[in-house]
Amino acid sequence: MARFSIGTSIGEGFGLIGRRPFAVLAWGLLMAAPMFAAFGLMLPAMGEMLASMPDPDTVEAAQPAFSGAMYTHMMQFQMASMLANLVQYVGMAVVYTAIFRAILRPAERSFFSMRLGMDELRVAVAGLAIGIGVSFVMVIGMVLCVTLGFALWSQGEALAIGVCVVVGLVIVLAMLWALARLSLIAPASVLYRDFAFAQGWKLAAGKGWPLLGMHLLIGLMIFLIYIVVMILVALAAGGLIAATGSALEGLDQTANPFEGVSGWMAVNWPWLAVGGLVLSWVYGAFLTVMVAPFASACRQLAAGSAPATEDNH
Repeated sequence: MARFSIGTSIGEGFGLIGRRPFAVLAWGLLMAAPMFAAFGLMLPAMGEMLASMPDPDTVEAAQPAFSGAMYTHMMQFQMASMLANLVQYVGMAVVYTAIFRAILRPAERSFFSMRLGMDELRVAVAGLAIGIGVSFVMVIGMVLCVTLGFALWSQGEALAIGVCVVVGLVIVLAMLWALARLSLIAPASVLYRDFAFAQGWKLAAGKGWPLLGMHLLIGLMIFLIYIVVMILVALAAGGLIAATGSALEGLDQTANPFEGVSGWMAVNWPWLAVGGLVLSWVYGAFLTVMVAPFASACRQLAAGSAPATEDNH
């Protein structure tokens, strides 16, 4: 039976970061760009919404709180957020596929292994299908828990709550195991250049618990690194504010705080640009550590099952 090494798989993620640091930066930038753009649009929109609110000290306070101008700003902000989410999903498909490609087809290095073609479409479809399936199972699980709770409530409040908790934990564990079994479909789609739902499922056969263990180990590492990064970001932000002053410094209580933040960002944009590049690289590194191990596991299992596949042909 084909096997894969958890240590080798996780190590390939860190190895990819060391071999291709500029690709990691490009992947992080592509993923972070929609968030940066949404934040840049949010500040003036929030400032305009605040300016459109009626003055409580005047007769205009009797007017509805949501004026036509304020409603327009809110709709524009919602549309911008939806567009940013759509762009980020496309970017996610491109970046995930690029990481898979960097592990599975390392010779294809041009433009940081990023494309916009059938591989990306297959990964996007696989991710969307898995996401819809997980959401459906979550809804079914919630309905089951609520139904059990109502059915057992007459037998005792403690019994009903206890059964719901146990059933909920079993459903969560089953979902995590199912996600582990499904985790090789996306990289297999890049490896086989096909919608590899069947191939990815077969590669993970008998490997559900090891894949789940690898997933949990990666999550623990990401959490610990995240804590360190947040501490460093807080220290860097504190140093920047100490050196340049707060965005709200000098504003009176009646001033629009969003205008103060926008002005501060306009003055200190070089520092913010450097910080954005650093955070983008860190974001790309997080993605690489999360995604690359599953591509490595897929490659190891595919190589181990290749002789059997050839015999079958």
